[in-house]
Amino acid sequence: MRSRLAALAAVVLLVACSGGNHASGAGPSPAPTNPVDFPLFSGAEVLSTRGWRTTISKRPGVADSAVLAQGAGTYDGHDVVAGTQAFMPTLESWLQDISVNPPTGYRLAISGNGVEAVRAHTRDLGIDFVAFEQMQTGKRHGVVVMVVDPQTLDEKAGPMLGLIGRFKNVPRMLRDPIDAQARRQTGFTITEATNPDTPVGAAVAALDELRDFGGRGIVLIDAVKE
Repeated sequence: MRSRLAALAAVVLLVACSGGNHASGAGPSPAPTNPVDFPLFSGAEVLSTRGWRTTISKRPGVADSAVLAQGAGTYDGHDVVAGTQAFMPTLESWLQDISVNPPTGYRLAISGNGVEAVRAHTRDLGIDFVAFEQMQTGKRHGVVVMVVDPQTLDEKAGPMLGLIGRFKNVPRMLRDPIDAQARRQTGFTITEATNPDTPVGAAVAALDELRDFGGRGIVLIDAVKE
């Protein structure tokens, strides 16, 4: 169980994204466009975008800290899922390039040996990420940029991701101790990972789109505190 939770932690930490009040509609709609003021990988196709608002009452967990870094309060943001046929080495090189030369107005939000150690582990799972920030009208705007290989992710962490979907059917009295252990080890609960209106849950939900697309993915998550 400990090793499986560790794998899940790495997956969701880097797909750590926005949550809250996602809207959906029936019938055809215009092709989605990127609403986040951050460039995608060249040629990537936007698959979906979601606006969200979430309120947190305490310090965010590990999985949310990159975009909810200002602590308790209400945040507005977006998550963007895009697809590309580029291979992971190319996408990882792109991440490295924008890390060294961030888009105008942005800077790295987190760096150092700690985050590089996490990235080394998650790259083995098919995920890499970089977090940026900028100031907008006096407010901190956080953006996490991730590249994802769904095939590798399924191979390395598929069994644990499958358990997430079934966890919500477990009686509450049995979920609580599992949640407590997960929070101690990962900074988030599995209940949060099963709820699409939380940052972690929205991240897990995005993986289905990337599997259906049949290539690799780029995920952008941004947030601004009100």
